[in-house]
Amino acid sequence: MTHLDVEFLGIRLPEGNGPAIMPVTEALCTPFGFLYGGSGIAACAVAAEAATGRPLVWITTQYVKNAKPGDVVELAVDVVVHARLTSQTHVHGTVDGRTVLHATTAHTDRPDGDARWWDEMPAVSPPEAGEPFVLPWEHVTTGSFVARMERFLVPEMPELVAKGRAAMWVRVPGWPIGSPASQGFIADIIPMAIGMAIGQGPGGTSLDNTVRIVLAEPTDDWILLDVESEGMNRSVGCGRVRLWRRDGTLIGVGTQSAIIRTSHHPTYEPAPPA
Repeated sequence: MTHLDVEFLGIRLPEGNGPAIMPVTEALCTPFGFLYGGSGIAACAVAAEAATGRPLVWITTQYVKNAKPGDVVELAVDVVVHARLTSQTHVHGTVDGRTVLHATTAHTDRPDGDARWWDEMPAVSPPEAGEPFVLPWEHVTTGSFVARMERFLVPEMPELVAKGRAAMWVRVPGWPIGSPASQGFIADIIPMAIGMAIGQGPGGTSLDNTVRIVLAEPTDDWILLDVESEGMNRSVGCGRVRLWRRDGTLIGVGTQSAIIRTSHHPTYEPAPPA
């Protein structure tokens, strides 16, 4: 957890054992006016790291009800295990006593320096060659999480979409990406790839988000979201995303399931290969 995590999300951390408090603003919400899943998982990560005093290495969050601008989310953390080097928690997020999300987390104080990975960043064009990712529908809010991020689709998107994949360069001005909270914030992207793969709008309603942290060293540079659709049935799709630094360093892996809406989004037709 960094001070920039706290400032970006607007979280008030407790001095004792009370809950962390996050006022919901439009900047933390989707363009449709409810709390963005990436904001939710990021807030749970910050609350859990503050409660344990240990770096987070894994988190999974489920979304139960919507929270809207003006709501105040209380994040109560139950540290269920606090061993010599490892902690586990359950985070319960409520608005006026109503559950809106909950998370489980794992943390460790084990020495770092042994990071490695067994895959390679896909060979795609750099962010400077990409095109801005623009949502193809009107926003109901004057500001949302979308306005806080810079996102560029790579020119190779048509070939990737045909295989159920997507690649997007992302950065968040003023918030270097690397901490568990920042990785969770940008990794809520898998419904986009699934929607595009089936020819629908690039979005869905998240049921859950999971992030596993490989390296938590913040960088101001672009991060590549390497997204892979894995399956879909009964309108529920699932997939994974790998987070790569420009130099090919893997910093995290996310998985997600979401309801893929096919009734109210306009269709998406990727441009033909040049």
